Amino acid sequence: MKRNKVGALFIAVALILSMLSGCSSGNGDSANQGNTSEGKQASADGKVTLRFSWWGGEDRHAATLAAIEAYKQVAPNVTIEAEYQGFDGYEQKIKTQLSGGTSADVIQLDLPWLQELTSKGDFFIDLKEHSDFDASGFDQNFLSNFGVYGDKLVAVPTGVNAYCMIINKTLADKLGIPTDAQWDWETIYEAGKKLHAEDSSKYLLLADHAALRQDIVTMLKQRTGNQWVNEDYTVGFSKEDAVASFDWLHRAMEAGVYQPIGESDLFFGKIDQNPKWINQEIPLAPSMSSTLLSLKNVLPEDVEIVTGLPVIAKDAKDTGVLVRPSQLFAISNKSKHQNEAVKFLNWFMNDPEAAAILGDVRSVPPVKSSQEAAVAAGKIDAAITNAVELGLSHAGIVDNSVANNSEVQKVLEDVIQKVSYGKATPEQAADELIASLTSKLNEIKARQ
Repeated sequence: MKRNKVGALFIAVALILSMLSGCSSGNGDSANQGNTSEGKQASADGKVTLRFSWWGGEDRHAATLAAIEAYKQVAPNVTIEAEYQGFDGYEQKIKTQLSGGTSADVIQLDLPWLQELTSKGDFFIDLKEHSDFDASGFDQNFLSNFGVYGDKLVAVPTGVNAYCMIINKTLADKLGIPTDAQWDWETIYEAGKKLHAEDSSKYLLLADHAALRQDIVTMLKQRTGNQWVNEDYTVGFSKEDAVASFDWLHRAMEAGVYQPIGESDLFFGKIDQNPKWINQEIPLAPSMSSTLLSLKNVLPEDVEIVTGLPVIAKDAKDTGVLVRPSQLFAISNKSKHQNEAVKFLNWFMNDPEAAAILGDVRSVPPVKSSQEAAVAAGKIDAAITNAVELGLSHAGIVDNSVANNSEVQKVLEDVIQKVSYGKATPEQAADELIASLTSKLNEIKARQ
């Protein structure tokens, strides 16, 4: 998979985003389960049934189901069976289905899974081989960076997603927390420590272990100016870098900057359902822009949500600001109706009607014409627009495929949890991380 600096995409998306005045669509996020069934053969009269699998919240579910309904007018012979749920448990389900040859025809995937999946088997069709899929509207560098593996276009981005600070401005103003500040690690630590000391029921930052992983990765990039794991399957940071990052996390947990991980991780992958956020006891959520609608919709309508840049160290050698696909769509090579699946995905990504229905439920659309259609329909939230604009203009180095490997990320998450629970000192955690990462990277390299 190619890894270039994010380039032309920023210009293209920024031009579209500059048109926006922003208007928001309603949203929720509960892990409701859609109907499932096995793929069916086309009947004698040409009717086809496709399965479409995705995760998300109620806003994404509702919009995607509406788009599926609209597709009936385009292809009345095609029935789309929706399989949808929350994030928790989705990864394992999809990997099991792919291994067993029972996956849906069209599948929503997360970026960290692709490097692992493409190295283990030929699970997805090459969209370049299908003339019914039009990839010309995507930024080609973005498409190549995130969808091309082994010279095959195995997946396409669902949206442009930026890591940002999602801010309950109404609550922050009440608490005296600035909403226009550019936080560095020490200023956000001091603000969080002060808030929790004044009211022990409140914490500054909403985060499950995935958000903590992103914060640590960001710190490492900012300290080194490089990838945290290298293309040659070696560790990209020193013990000193790791100790400093884990020391900050340890102090932040002790000071109440974050909610205790034992409480916040009860809502892993569904942070909008955390009562501390719903009850407005946490004002800031470092997260991807695609989660904003879910976080917004659980709050009263009169609550104002804004966005800002994530934390950037004062002496950062790289901003560490992450810009990546929201998710990716791929088509199973086991699909019995690949041509119809390709036509549906092409409509879903490129058609103005689909864009007007879907809006920003997967963040800002990656296809220029779809962005324009969503803007014209008033379906792009101003806060998401701002998050993506800021991300594009301050983007750090693009993660390489090794860094996006889910097994590599799991190693870091395990060590972070030990620090968060007070089960390892920063020094112990740094030693364990380097040793475990080195072992895992060698294992993955040997499988290539």
